[in-house]
Amino acid sequence: MTGAGTQHEDATTPRRTGWVLVLPAVVLVLVALCLRAPFAAVGPLLGELGEELSLSTGALAVVTALPLVCFGLVSPFAPALATRLGVHRAVLLGVAVLGVGVLVRLAGVPGLYIGTVLLTGGIAIANVLLPAAARAEYGARSAAVLGLVTASMAASASIGAGLAQPLADAAGSAVTGLLLWGVLVAVALVAVAALARARRGVPRPAAAPVGARSAVLRDRVALAVTLFFGLQSLAFYAMLTWLADILEARAGTSPVAAGGILALAAALGLPASLVVPPLAARRPGQTGWILVGTVPVLAGVTGLLVAPGAAPLLWALLYGFGTGVSFPLAMTLILQRTRDVAQTGRLSASAQSVGYLLAAAGPLGVGLLHEATDGWEPGLVLLLVVVAVQLVAGLAAARPRLVGPRV
Repeated sequence: MTGAGTQHEDATTPRRTGWVLVLPAVVLVLVALCLRAPFAAVGPLLGELGEELSLSTGALAVVTALPLVCFGLVSPFAPALATRLGVHRAVLLGVAVLGVGVLVRLAGVPGLYIGTVLLTGGIAIANVLLPAAARAEYGARSAAVLGLVTASMAASASIGAGLAQPLADAAGSAVTGLLLWGVLVAVALVAVAALARARRGVPRPAAAPVGARSAVLRDRVALAVTLFFGLQSLAFYAMLTWLADILEARAGTSPVAAGGILALAAALGLPASLVVPPLAARRPGQTGWILVGTVPVLAGVTGLLVAPGAAPLLWALLYGFGTGVSFPLAMTLILQRTRDVAQTGRLSASAQSVGYLLAAAGPLGVGLLHEATDGWEPGLVLLLVVVAVQLVAGLAAARPRLVGPRV
C-alpha cells in the first residue's frame, strides 16, 4: 500500500520470503471462500426448503433477510474481540461460529433460523477483521492480498449459488445439502487455527480510544468511507435482488435470460476484485477509481429507467461492472485511510455495520415501492439518488487523508 497510509504502517510487520510469505495469504483466501457460499446457497433452494420444513413464503423471506441484518448488528463488536483475543484468534472464533451455524441448520425450522444467525454472525466477524489480518501480515503489501480476499468472497457467492442445487440433489434433501458447506468451513478452520497458533506472540491491537464509535460520525474521512461502503452495498444487493425481475418486466427478457444476465453482471466483481485494490493503492488519492465505480452504475440505472428494451444486456453489465469495482474499492479505502491494524479494524467495523444495514434496507425499499406503485420506475429513481449520493461520498473518501487518531 502506498500513499497516505504508508508512513503510519506498523513497524512490527514481519519480513518473510517464499512459502512463509505466501501461506498466510492462502489461509486468508480459504477463510474468504467461506464467507458467502453458506448463505448464498439458500436462495436457489427456497422452494425445496419450504416444502421440506413446511415454511411459508413470508417465513422464507425472513431467512433471506437475516444475513444482512446480522452483518450490520454484529460487525461493531469485531474490533473488541480482536483487542481481547488478537486479530488471528478473533478470525478463528468467527470461522468456528460459522461452522457451528452450518451444523445447527440441520435441526429443523428452529435450527434453520438459529443456524443462520450464528453462521452470519461468524461471517460478520471475519468480514470485518480480514482487512486487519491482511495488514497485520503484509503491511505495505496488504492491498494485493486484500484483492485476493475480495475476489474469493465474490467467487464464494457464485459457487454457493451455482452448486446449491447439485449438492442438494447429491445429498437427497435441501437441508442436508446445506450441511455439505461445512466441509469447506472445516478446512478453513484448521488452516486459520494453525496460523493463529503461529502468531500467538504477535501483539494484540490497541483498545479503541474512548468515544471511538461516536468519533466515526464526527470524523469527515471516516464518515465518507462509511457512507461510500454502505451505499455501494445497497446498490449491489438491490441489483442482486431485483435486476432479473426488472429485466423481465421492463425489457421483456425471458426468466432464463434475465437470470443469466444477472449472473454475468454479478460475475464482473471477480476480476475487479483482483485488479482494483493493488492499482487503487498505488496513488495517494482514488478519485478516478470512484468515477469508474459509480458512473457506470448511474448509466446502467438510467438506461433501465428510460430505455430498458434498447440494450438490456448493456445496462445490466454497466450496473454489474460499477458495483463490482465499488466493493473492492471500498475495502481498499478502509486500508488507505487508516493508520494501523487496530484503526483498520475499527473503521472496517463501522463501514460494514452501517453498510449491511443499508444493504438490507435497499432491496426492501425498492420492493415496497414496486408493491405500492405496481411499477419499477420509483425504485429505479431511488437507486439513481442513492448512487448519486454514493458518488459524492466517494469523492470525499478518495482524498489522500487519514482518519483522526480518535477513531
